[in-house]
Amino acid sequence: MFLSSKGAFYHGKKNQILRNDGNAYIVSPFLLVWNGDFYYLVGYDHVKEDTRTYRVDRILKQPEILKEDADPLPEGFDVARYSKEVFRMFEKDEPKEVTLVYTGDVVKGIIDQFGMGINVWQIDGEHFRTRVKVCTSPTFYGWVFQWGGKVRIERPEEVLEEYREMVKKALK
Repeated sequence: MFLSSKGAFYHGKKNQILRNDGNAYIVSPFLLVWNGDFYYLVGYDHVKEDTRTYRVDRILKQPEILKEDADPLPEGFDVARYSKEVFRMFEKDEPKEVTLVYTGDVVKGIIDQFGMGINVWQIDGEHFRTRVKVCTSPTFYGWVFQWGGKVRIERPEEVLEEYREMVKKALK
């Protein structure tokens, strides 16, 4: 178990606002999770009496290790389910099969995102196609957009149209 000040967030002109009114958190750590380029600590918050997630780089002070034993990971705790609920809370309920077309120089990024188990078909000397199951969400569309046109959604049409609408809104 440890005691730590959870980090801050920023408001307006980079004014730092401490969470929890600056009070320390008492947490029994369960897991360290890598998601979206950040490490998160998943643990039991003894004040809130619930499992919580804390972004590690936002913890302001080095945690103080307490003498009390940490609570164990709850029996039946499903890490995958918890991660999906916490880190992908804006996803739609059911994943959709989406066909992506991309250039050869982003294959590593495709594999990093979807794993080695995906099927890849070569279209021509420069382009590849794969089908993946994804929850279409702003997170997914942002991931596609980050490739600057090197990854594009081919089908289904309703997913492509949803992406187009999101881009139009961003342009406004």
